Amino acid sequence: MIELLQYEFIQNAIIIGLALALSAALLSPYLVLNQQAMIADGLAHVSFAGLILGILLSGEPLIVAIPFVMLASLMIKYLSTTKTINGDAAIGLVSAVAFAIGLILVKKGQGFNISIESMLVGNIFTATSVDMILSIVVTILIVTFILIFYRKLFLMTYDQDYAKFSKINVQLLGYLLAGLTAFFIVVGVRTIGTLLISALVIFPSVIASQLTKSFKNTIILGIISSLVIILLGIFIAHPLEIPVGSTIVVLYAILLLGLLVFKPLFRR
Repeated sequence: MIELLQYEFIQNAIIIGLALALSAALLSPYLVLNQQAMIADGLAHVSFAGLILGILLSGEPLIVAIPFVMLASLMIKYLSTTKTINGDAAIGLVSAVAFAIGLILVKKGQGFNISIESMLVGNIFTATSVDMILSIVVTILIVTFILIFYRKLFLMTYDQDYAKFSKINVQLLGYLLAGLTAFFIVVGVRTIGTLLISALVIFPSVIASQLTKSFKNTIILGIISSLVIILLGIFIAHPLEIPVGSTIVVLYAILLLGLLVFKPLFRR
């Protein structure tokens, strides 16, 4: 394991992995506990279309994909606030349309020579310096956002009516959270994959909630589990020559299954 650290691509993978782990774990409780976890999955499908569009229009796909997905996240947020469309339906509508557009662009796009499989499962070992910089940037933005608005976000998560009564701008914070989630998803899709990135957002809070009922401890335990699992995923996947994203999700699932099985035994 120590010998692997001498390789630059492993070093880059660790930096990106830890940045994404921290970002996902911080976003997790605000999305999962507020029953908005599927927005991550929806935005992952949207990011597929955004990256395809970016590849066809620009030398750096993220330049196009980031604003594209952020606009989609704001549209989902807006549609979910209407009385005629609920949140899950809004996510389903926008993500399905965007994914369909992405598939059409792949079929009709001239000179498209990137493997669709690589976009679906990602590859953190081939990440570029741009990916690393963006991973760090999105982490800084998310950490700063949560530190500044921690109490307000906490109230929004557990009681939106009381948050509104307390004169918290729930709508603005909701849009900001959706935008940051979109930014995280786009950056993560390149390394973890379209099909798997949402798992990074969902698992930390689900795992932490098996061990604690405290909101603060949920965040802390989510961060710890996320950092450990992603590091293990990187060091297990490389020697076995298997996808890192898939390895991380399987490790998360094993940990969660273990907690579900053994937690009742400790109560006896």
